Order: sequence, then C-alpha cells, then structure tokens
Amino acid sequence: MKKLVQTLWACSLLACVPAVFAGEVKTTSPDGRLSVVVQYGEGAPLTWQVQRDGRPVVGVSPLGLVIGGKNIAAGVRSAGTPVQMRIDESYPVYGVHAQARNRCNETVIPLRGAGIGYELIVRSYDDGAAVRYRIASKRKLRLDRELTAWNLPATAHCFWAPYSIDYESLHQESVFQNIPAGEALVNPLTAVVGNGYVAVGEADCRTFADMGLVREGNLIRVCFPASPEGWTVEGELLSPWRAAIVADDLNGLVNSDLLTNLCPAPDPSRNFDWVKPGRVLWQWWSSEAPKFEEQQVWYDAAARLGWEYYLIDDGWRFWKEGDKDQWQCLKEVIDYGKSKGVQSVIWVDSKEMRTRAEIHDYLAKVKEAGAVGIKIDFIPAPTPEIMRWYQDALEETYDLQLLCNFHGCVKPSGLRRTWPHELTREAVRGHEFHISRYDRVMPMNQEAIKPFTRLLAGPADFTPTAFVPSELLGYTWPHELAQAIVYTSPLTHFADSYKWYLNSPVEDLLRDMPVVWDETIVLPFSEIGRVAGFVRRHGNEYWIGVVNGEDARTVSFDLGFLQGRALATVISDRPEADDALVREEKIVDRGETITVSLRKGGGYVMRLRSID
Repeated sequence: MKKLVQTLWACSLLACVPAVFAGEVKTTSPDGRLSVVVQYGEGAPLTWQVQRDGRPVVGVSPLGLVIGGKNIAAGVRSAGTPVQMRIDESYPVYGVHAQARNRCNETVIPLRGAGIGYELIVRSYDDGAAVRYRIASKRKLRLDRELTAWNLPATAHCFWAPYSIDYESLHQESVFQNIPAGEALVNPLTAVVGNGYVAVGEADCRTFADMGLVREGNLIRVCFPASPEGWTVEGELLSPWRAAIVADDLNGLVNSDLLTNLCPAPDPSRNFDWVKPGRVLWQWWSSEAPKFEEQQVWYDAAARLGWEYYLIDDGWRFWKEGDKDQWQCLKEVIDYGKSKGVQSVIWVDSKEMRTRAEIHDYLAKVKEAGAVGIKIDFIPAPTPEIMRWYQDALEETYDLQLLCNFHGCVKPSGLRRTWPHELTREAVRGHEFHISRYDRVMPMNQEAIKPFTRLLAGPADFTPTAFVPSELLGYTWPHELAQAIVYTSPLTHFADSYKWYLNSPVEDLLRDMPVVWDETIVLPFSEIGRVAGFVRRHGNEYWIGVVNGEDARTVSFDLGFLQGRALATVISDRPEADDALVREEKIVDRGETITVSLRKGGGYVMRLRSID
C-alpha cells in the first residue's frame, strides 16, 4: 500500500491539516494524539514542541543551524506557504516484525533567516515526531553548529551513555538534571516522561557527522563529537532527521518503526531478493584467530546445526599453504563450506578499503573467493567523510550481492530500509566485551538496558549465547540462550564454540531458532535496567526470551497471545549452578498465567508450538 497526498494549506483545508497562524505551524499525527508545534516570528526564536494528548512530552525546544557564523534561526520569518504531504505506505523489514507502516503527516515550512532561505521539514507520526533542514544551495556552505534540542523534564528518569565512536560505552541511569552537563552522549537516549517513554535519536544520517547529544541546562542538544569544528557542505544541505520516539509503554517503544520510516525506500531499480537472514557460527570469540587446517570441522558443525553461515574472522589474511596465498586458501575453505551447504562471511579491516576504488577492488576479491558476506571492522570516527564512506561500502556490497555487517562502527540510523542487505551491525557492548581473556565482565544491568536504548536504532550484532562455564562470569545458561531471542539481529553470530552447542540440552532449540520475527511483544513486567522479556512470533511458533539483571526476582505473564493449546519447551535457571538448566515439556493453553523465578543474571526461554 502506498499513498502520497500533497495539498497547499489554506483556510478551507480539512481538519486533518495542521493549524497555521501567525508564527505557528501545528502538524498532527494521523491518529490525532500527537502534535508538533513549530513557532517562529520576528524577534522570536525558532522552536518546536511535541505534545501527546494535549500535554508536552518534549517541551519548547530550540531549532536552527549556524552557517558561516550566522544563526539561520535568529530573526526568522516566513518565506512562503507551508505545504503538507500525507504519507501512508507499507514495506518489509527484517527484525522486530515483518512489515512496517510509514504513516504520517509531513509539513514543509519555507523560512528565511540570516539572509539564507531554507525549509524546515516536520513529520508527525502516531509514535513520534521528527524535523530536518534543507538548504537548496549551489555554493559551498560552512556548517559550524546545529542548535536542535529536546527539552525534557528535569526529573525524567533517563538511560544514557557517554559518547564513543564505536558505541561500546556503558549505559548509565539518572534523572535528567543529573546527566553530566557538557559531556557528549550517544543516541538514542531513552527517558521516562510521565507515564510513557521518549527516545531521542536521529535517522537518515548519510552526509552529516554522527549526532552526539549534550545536556545544556534543561535541554539535550545536538553536537558532533567526530567533527566539533563543523565542515563544508557543497551543494544542497539536507540534515538527518532529529527524532523523538514517543510511546505509552515499552512494547510501543520497541515496535516503533519511526527511524526506518524516516529513511528513503530502496531504489526501485534494485532487487534485494538475494538477501537471506540466518544464523552464523564463528570462531574468534571462543578460540581467537581461525586456523586454516581447522576450518572444515567448523563448517561440518554449522551444517549439523542447520545454520546458514560461517564467519571467517581476523587471521585468515595470514594463511599460507604450500604455494597457495591467503586468497587461494580462502577459496578452498569456502568451497568446502559450500559442499556442506554452508555459506561464508569474511572479516576485513576497513583500512584495506578506505577509498571507493579500494572498496570495489577488495570486495571483488572477496566475491571471487566465493563469500556471500563481509564484516568490515575498525572503522574511523564518523565524520561526514566517513558517513559517506559507509554509503559507498553499502552500494558496492549491493552491486556484488554481499551481505554487509559493520563492526567497530557508528550506530545505525534507519538506513537498513534503504539497504536491506545490511542485516546487522555492532555499535554495541556485546559478548565480545564479556570475555575472560581480556578480564572484561558485562555489568548485569546492561543487558536489560540496551534493548530499550541502542536497539531502538536498529539490529545489533551482540554475538549472544556462550555456554563454556569459564566464560559465564555470573550469568546462567538460560540467560545466554535468551540473549539470542531478546537481541534483534537478522544475521546472528553465536559466540561460542560448536563444542558447546552440539549435544547440548538445547541443541534442538539452537537448530530451530529463528533470527527474524513476524511479531514482537514486550512483556509487561519488563523494566529498563532490571529485566527484559520478549515474546517473538515466527510463523505459527512463539519464542519467549527473558534476560534478568542484578537482582533475583519472580515475574509472571499470561499466554493471551496464543490461539489455543500449545506444546511448550521451557528452559529455566537451575538454582544451584550457572552452567546448568532445567528443561521441561508441557501443554499450555491460551490465557494461562506463567510464573518464573529468575536468578541474579538468570534467564528464561519458552518455545510454543500450536497443537490445536
């Protein structure tokens, strides 16, 4: 379904068209609950406010850019009649659910300030709001700063993390007024506002530096940690969207498609039918650099598990065997995998492919060796040049039909809609951090924070599910298994050695577990930083995963989502041991209440197969 309606505003427009009067433009969401109010006028600042059910969830907040030392929001005035476009379209996505609906009212407001004409573009969705700037210039412009901000309540409980270029910093929680002033933060930032949630983020970041956030008084303002001095723009300036996801509960927050909705649809001339999500076996986490002579047993194991892919990580570039160089060795290994029905993904350091020509030439070798995907690691700080590099890499991988996974990278900004072959990316403190050989342990609250912060930006290559006892480091087997359900990643790289998966008590679950979902329900007992419980539907099956944080607890939920009776396979914590589990098979019915006791660092998994 796709419908685009554009109308000029006039006093005779229907009630669904936003109110316009001197100095104010109000854009209302299709369901009528959410409004974006933009105000401006001679001598008044350019501001926006987001209201839900008539109450502000984002207070009056500044807008604007500083171009060549001039604030284009100062003394701003109207430069024409605002124009509305109604958007209503659906499209497929991989991950939280199978279909997304892009339904909003968009307003384009022509403005002029500091001698520069520009457009402020506003969108109002049922689940959030966004603004962006467009300057149709044919000359060079110097972007010094961006002034866009979000005004949040001083007492709002917030979940935030210090800025790092790889997005692997630890999340913190505090009331808004206790976030360190002047310290750059990552996005999304999630806040409890009233009885609901607001998440601050960005979408469609292709030519700007990555957006950081910084608290200034009662505002969270845009900053650019990778390019603090600004940069030069040639031709049209089109900023990323500055967004606020607004939800009544955690289920609405997780199911929001706001950030992907704000990104362009794929080029209609491009075909992505070749893109196949799947499970990936992987050697580096459990045994470091892959050895050439050991690869066949890993492919054999992936085939036995029924997994689609094997990742050859860092170390293959040093392979040599007689007269064979690393590329010939690589092809030999990949060919063996194909004979077993397992495709290959290859790791590369981004320094091998910094220019567009280098990207093309290197990826051509990867394709010639027979790989179907690439994992690109150690990417430099996200300046405008590097953000354009990401787009070059995505275009080149598309042209060669290679799946793409960025590591050591910036967070996503919804562009997986534009490039569906980017099935996952890192930009998360995942299981690569939680590893004893580097003396690193993941704090237990983190795994119940990230599904409601970082994962709002898009899938995360968390690399879940370690069973080797020495690496649990306080977590339990059920917790580790539940990670693969809670953490969305359409290309899921399972961390541990095949030796801990084959012949394990959950080998059948690992063999059958999906990595993309038709529907997701966040269980009502979930609480950011405490416990996260997700119901996932794939076809006629439901998979439930719960990851618990620092405190033991008992939770309950009902099976009202079932259509009737189902066979349940239940995996729960064993009280006396981390490296153990309790497995139970039983019949359950629609509406039945399930009560679960969770250990500190514990977890729970339930698989439900209909029998009616």
